[in-house]
Amino acid sequence: METKTLILPSPSTIKQIYSKFDTTDEKMDLDVKILKEWMRKQPHLPNPDDDEKIIDEKRIKMVLLMCKNSLEKTKVKLDQHYTIKLSVPEWFSNWDPTSPELVQSIKLNCFVPLPKPTHEGHRVSVFYRSTQDTNNFVTDDYTKLSYMTYDLRTAKLDTWVKDIYIIDCNNTTMNHVTPALPIVKKYMESSFAAFPVRLHEIHVINIKSFLTPFISLPLSFMKKKIADKVFVHKSIEELKNFIDPSILPLNYGGTYPKTIEEIIDDWGDELIKHREWFMTQSSIVADNSKRPKNSNNQLDYFENSIEGSFRKLEVD
Repeated sequence: METKTLILPSPSTIKQIYSKFDTTDEKMDLDVKILKEWMRKQPHLPNPDDDEKIIDEKRIKMVLLMCKNSLEKTKVKLDQHYTIKLSVPEWFSNWDPTSPELVQSIKLNCFVPLPKPTHEGHRVSVFYRSTQDTNNFVTDDYTKLSYMTYDLRTAKLDTWVKDIYIIDCNNTTMNHVTPALPIVKKYMESSFAAFPVRLHEIHVINIKSFLTPFISLPLSFMKKKIADKVFVHKSIEELKNFIDPSILPLNYGGTYPKTIEEIIDDWGDELIKHREWFMTQSSIVADNSKRPKNSNNQLDYFENSIEGSFRKLEVD
């Protein structure tokens, strides 16, 4: 489902992606049926046949793809997705993109995917702040909006292999950083539990000297394999050494015919267009009172992604 906000990889690129994971469209469709049948047999998980709580087949397909076509890993990830929403309702409930606080957040602080994918099929997303003013900055709103964006991509709009993040620190102040520090680990844990994240690269731009310790600290806990994927740039121009200029917005030194502000406006419209779908998502959760004793314990969900200070964050 291609929209003006997200251009999908070409059919030939998608075919190459599937081939890499030893699958095809036909095999993926069959595996989705197998996974839906598995969900029907899990008393604690949402029933994929419940018309009032529609389970998007696209979500299952994307999770399977991100799990490298492993049915068992996909089962764990689906279980995690529907369970973590119970643990952090401040981020996974009241998903109304027309609410004043979320409309305000996307204008001030947001996480937005860029429309054009890379030639490998990766999706580039930007963490962006439009102003240094923190009077209306609410960390929970910013986080909620980020999760809504990733969820819509996964379940409805996008097909991609790995994520590339651009973290624009241009308008970041200590008043942004201070309230975020206590929830960094919780945010990372929740992100990797809820979504099939596979990181390719992280690019930090417009960094101020006072922010350097806040970049260096988490890097010091990461495996070298992960730290080598994080690039701190002296100028926006350096982005073009890693990301094709045709993908980057005009004010990021690129040739994509829109500014980052225009792309954010388009994405805000996309979120509102899916308001009804968003409003149902909070109720599509696991019921742990029905969880079988031999089921994966939700407290162990993060062991393969993060431990302590991000020590097992997976990047491949």
